[in-house]
Amino acid sequence: MKGSFEEQLKELKKLTNTSKNVDLARVLGKSPKTISNWKHRNHIPDDIFIKARDISQKGSMTAPHGYVELPFFEVEVSAGHGALVEREELSSSMVFSESYLRNEVGVNPNNILLMPIKGDSMHPTLKHGGVMMVHRVNEFADDGVYVFRFDSRLMVKRLQYSKAGLKVVSDNETYEPWELSKEEVQAEDFEVIGKVVWTGQRM
Repeated sequence: MKGSFEEQLKELKKLTNTSKNVDLARVLGKSPKTISNWKHRNHIPDDIFIKARDISQKGSMTAPHGYVELPFFEVEVSAGHGALVEREELSSSMVFSESYLRNEVGVNPNNILLMPIKGDSMHPTLKHGGVMMVHRVNEFADDGVYVFRFDSRLMVKRLQYSKAGLKVVSDNETYEPWELSKEEVQAEDFEVIGKVVWTGQRM
C-alpha cells in the first residue's frame, strides 16, 4: 500500500476496528515494538494488510454468547533449542468460555493467543504436539514460562531473575540452563511475547 506511514496505520486500524497501537498489535498477533519498527522504517509490509483484510472479512463471525474465539497462530515455537521464525500466520481459532478465562485462568481474553508446542525441552510441563495459551505481555515481570524472541529465534522457556540478568531454564533436565545478560535483555534482539498461562493436548 502506498502513502505515508500514518496513512497506512490509519487504514490498518480501520480494517481491524481498532484505535490504539497496542490493540492493533494484539489483533495482528504482533508486539507494540513491531509497530514502532514499522514507524522507524516508514513502511508497513504488504502481508500485514492482507492479514488485516482477512480479519476484517471474518469480523462478522462471532462466537456464541458467553464464549470468545481465541486466535491460534501456527508458528515455529520451539520447546527445544529454538526455531527460526520466518513468518507468523493466523491459521485458525478456538472457542473458550469467557468466564473460565477470566475466573479460572485469570486473564483478559483480549490479551490471549494460542500457539502449538514443538519440542521436548519443557517436558513434562509442556508436551510436544499440545497447545499453549499465551497471555501477551511486553516485558518480563516475574518468574514463569514465557514465549520470547532472542537472536531471531522464537522460544518457550522458563525465565528466572539472576544476578547477571535472566536465567533460561528447560524443565527437561537433559537440557542445560543458560543465561541472558542484562545487556542482551535490553537489546533489540530480545523481545517477550507473552507468558504461558494454560496448556492442553489430545490424549
